[in-house]
Amino acid sequence: MLTETTAALRSQVADVVSDRAGIDVPSVEEDLLEAGLIDSLALVTLIVALEETFGVQLPLDDFDIERFRSVAAMADFLAEMGAEPA
Repeated sequence: MLTETTAALRSQVADVVSDRAGIDVPSVEEDLLEAGLIDSLALVTLIVALEETFGVQLPLDDFDIERFRSVAAMADFLAEMGAEPA
């Protein structure tokens, strides 16, 4: 079930992906890695942008690329980290 908070996070993450990394997001479920839309530089840019936007420190010591495959996955990860829509 998609809650209002989750929907708001997904929308904001899509904006960050588009605005900060210059990636046109076809859908929140699109696998951005498989589609070749995220490379290593874009991933680092996204991590920094997400941390700045949502005021969280993403734990990279147990980095899992699966958390960054799609806007939905990023939003879910941020929610797990306690992020709220800005």
